[in-house]
Amino acid sequence: LVLGAVAAGSGLAACREWPLCAPATPLAWLTLAHRLTAGVATLLIAALVAWTWRVHPAARRAAVVALSLILLQNAVGGVQVALAADGMAIPLEAARLAHLGLGAAAWGALAVLATLAWRLPFGGRRVVEPARRDEGKTTMPQGDARARAAVAASRPLSHATAARWSAAAKDYISLTKPGVITLLIFTTLAGLLVTPAGMPSMSIILWTLAGGWLMAAGAHAVNCWADRDIDINMGRTARRPIPSGRIPAWHALALGVALGALAFAIFVLCVNWAAALLALAGYLFYVFVYTRWLKRSTPSNIVIGGAAGAFPPLVGWAAATGSLTLPSLFLFLIIFYWTPPHFWALALIRRQDYARAGVPMLPVVAGDAETIRQILLYTVQLLVITLLPAPLGMFGLPYLAAAAALGGWLLLLVVRLRREGTPGAALRLYKWSLLYLFLLFGAMIADRLLFS
Repeated sequence: LVLGAVAAGSGLAACREWPLCAPATPLAWLTLAHRLTAGVATLLIAALVAWTWRVHPAARRAAVVALSLILLQNAVGGVQVALAADGMAIPLEAARLAHLGLGAAAWGALAVLATLAWRLPFGGRRVVEPARRDEGKTTMPQGDARARAAVAASRPLSHATAARWSAAAKDYISLTKPGVITLLIFTTLAGLLVTPAGMPSMSIILWTLAGGWLMAAGAHAVNCWADRDIDINMGRTARRPIPSGRIPAWHALALGVALGALAFAIFVLCVNWAAALLALAGYLFYVFVYTRWLKRSTPSNIVIGGAAGAFPPLVGWAAATGSLTLPSLFLFLIIFYWTPPHFWALALIRRQDYARAGVPMLPVVAGDAETIRQILLYTVQLLVITLLPAPLGMFGLPYLAAAAALGGWLLLLVVRLRREGTPGAALRLYKWSLLYLFLLFGAMIADRLLFS
């Protein structure tokens, strides 16, 4: 994995034949070493699968998945070399991303296989079931548990089993909160596209978005592990995989750490150190400062914790330019001041949940009236900050008009909430605030790409 990451980042052009080449440079030797070690690893995995098939029937599916993934990764590696030789940049980046993803998936399948091999007795899990006779088939002797387990393991995947696997996959994906990540990644894209440096390369865009997605997914998975004691007491979160008992808590922690490490490696190898450190800082801030400290200790949790969600556009800016400048801080401040009105609107709706879980959200501690007053104050500050980039030369009149119109509607919904004070008014504000941020950053992109 380490050799592959280095070779893919710098040595593809040095060794253009497949599977072997005549190395003439250190990079070519490195690439050749990666291919040889990958070949040895594939042979070892094939031997492991053969052994598993013989002595661990209950683990056969995991073995087949692991071998299939590593073979597919080898094939994609060959495609990478062909694309690099032809100079096809965009398909090459897609192949590199697929190669990296397959490597991570193969690693995960091997971890599952190792766990099954460690926990299961030799001969597979004992299966106790009555002998049955299917049409055209013979039954195995009821006393031969090992033979019955082998037959069961060789049967096609049933619909019920496929449904369980599908449900399990959805549960693991839900730990990463993909709906939340979508908006974060869009702000990262905006940070990439609105810098004075102009349009970055497609390679930088793809790797930054991939790394940003994985980093945010890892932070959310760790958040699910850390908040398991809170989630079980809240109606909105009690049905999540961990509090409902469908996934062991440590799985979320392991998934979160692995995704964060993979994301950091992508940023370091394929983007730059500035973006890597900023992405890691956002991850650590969200996990330790917000989740483990602020959320449980102060009603200002969302105010300070909002900085965690404000890192993505900075990551995009740093990925495109290699550093941060004063204009980039406006992107940070916009999300920082947007976060309290957005989350407090939700907290007004879920106040009883937060009270039951012992989370000191502002509506629980200070009441609805004070919360709505704070929402109004932060919304006014947000509107001022969103308008400032235009007169400072960061964006033009199209952005200014869009920011004023979008902010005016947001302020109108806040005023309605203050007048009505109902859950319905809070829900309308919460939903619009999501669309508001998306449209605002979309206006930034359009202003820079279409009107500059």
